[in-house]
Amino acid sequence: MEFDYQELNSSKEPKITDKTYTEKYYKKPGVKQGRWLPIYARRHERESVYIGLHELSTLNEDKNAGRYKEYETEDLAHESAGKIKSDIVYILGRNYEKLSSCTIKKGGKVHTMFGLTHNGVTYSEHSMGAGEKRVLSMLYALHSPLISNGGLLLIDEADVLLHGVAFKRLVERIIKRSEENKVEVVFSTHRETISEFSSDVNIFGILNTGNGVIAMPHTNPQVMHQLTGLLTHPLQICVEDELSEEMILNLVYKMHLQTHVRVSKFGAWSNAFAVLAGKKLMGQDITNTICVLDGDVCRDQESRESECKRHLNGNDREQDRVDIVKQIKEFKISNFAPEGQKGSPEYNIKLLFENSDSNDLRINELQIFSKGIQGYIDWHIYFDQMAELSGQRQVREKILNFVEETEEWQVYTEEIRMWLSDKYAKLGLGT
Repeated sequence: MEFDYQELNSSKEPKITDKTYTEKYYKKPGVKQGRWLPIYARRHERESVYIGLHELSTLNEDKNAGRYKEYETEDLAHESAGKIKSDIVYILGRNYEKLSSCTIKKGGKVHTMFGLTHNGVTYSEHSMGAGEKRVLSMLYALHSPLISNGGLLLIDEADVLLHGVAFKRLVERIIKRSEENKVEVVFSTHRETISEFSSDVNIFGILNTGNGVIAMPHTNPQVMHQLTGLLTHPLQICVEDELSEEMILNLVYKMHLQTHVRVSKFGAWSNAFAVLAGKKLMGQDITNTICVLDGDVCRDQESRESECKRHLNGNDREQDRVDIVKQIKEFKISNFAPEGQKGSPEYNIKLLFENSDSNDLRINELQIFSKGIQGYIDWHIYFDQMAELSGQRQVREKILNFVEETEEWQVYTEEIRMWLSDKYAKLGLGT
């Protein structure tokens, strides 16, 4: 070990000296070196329970199960028997009257099984449905004192033999009881409805890339596509026209969010409020949806609140209107078209393009063409004029690719970039 320290010599002249000291330690063969050695007997123990698919079969599928048909029944001797019973009643939606333990004693051996009473009839695992048995096994383990306070419960395909409602209720109970008993639960499932519990369950999708299997945090669209056959996008951005759509798509691609974002057009700017109001009226969550205005109209808070009230009125909708205004974003235009002229977004891009320096002769040539376009009443035709003058059909793409690398463009798209960055972090895509 090396020690670095400073020494103050006060007996002579007060001077600080830097010093280094090295000490060597050796382990003698066969000699126990104390508490730091990884001694197996002192390892940290963590109890665990595994419930796999091998436990799916019931006794009624066993040809030799006749030896279990005679048994003695008594109440289940478990400190959480009441909770297990209430949980299975909730999950399966059946009013079970009693939870029992069935005991078979033969040949000096003792075998125990679960028992249930429903509609006055008591039956054991010999006559139990596979779904009932599996839910009981999971609940029994979840309440087991063996793994409480730090244990681990592993469940393979927790949704097997359960219909949709029962699976959702099972997950609800797993969340509740794992918190109560301080048990870590890890389970696999093929049900895409698990995404509804993303705020309570740490979800990882397992994606087969063809060159190996990788774990993807959260409900990645590619994983959901494997399960449902449909490509879903958790984030939605609505824009006015094709130009805005192309700019947003370029931004999304650069942030590597193209599989998570769906971009669509709503037309006239006032339709932005109609889109969000319609979602609110249908009870949909709009936190993952924004509508982006071009930045030339409805720019202040007051006008947005007024427009929102025009689409969604009523005193009981005040909070909805507040939520809608929060989801309205805009491009920050720095160069507006002169008074009496339309098409400020195109005019702004024209000036950004012309005022940016470039060593590329092809860009310089396009900038000369752009400066020659003057005096139009409607600047929506800017890119059409550029294509005609330059003879390049992809001139809009070239201009956008160039200005998107400028500092001014960062300001122009700031509101959308900030929203996407926030969602990027919340989706866990940076891990």
